[in-house]
Amino acid sequence: MVASKGPQLDLDDLKARLDRSDRQAAVQALQLALTELGDGVTLVWQRPDRGLVGRIKPVSAFRDDKGRVCRHVVYSLALGSYQRQIEGVACRQPDGIWSLAG
Repeated sequence: MVASKGPQLDLDDLKARLDRSDRQAAVQALQLALTELGDGVTLVWQRPDRGLVGRIKPVSAFRDDKGRVCRHVVYSLALGSYQRQIEGVACRQPDGIWSLAG
């Protein structure tokens, strides 16, 4: 499920506006939030020089059919006046890295 606020910009367009360091910061923030935060707690991270703000909120944890720990997560990214919110599932891989499903 995807919801948006502000001017329409699809997720691919938003991703295209992010540079490599933006994407790296977003992935690092996601790993931190999923590993360290409890359900319902929101991590807010920023790159003020780029006008980029991210919010990550793990919602609930469960085990999938493979026995992996997974978490429902809501992730929003705002770049200037554009904002996208994504709801999804991330599962912890055997190496400890979280991977978004889909």
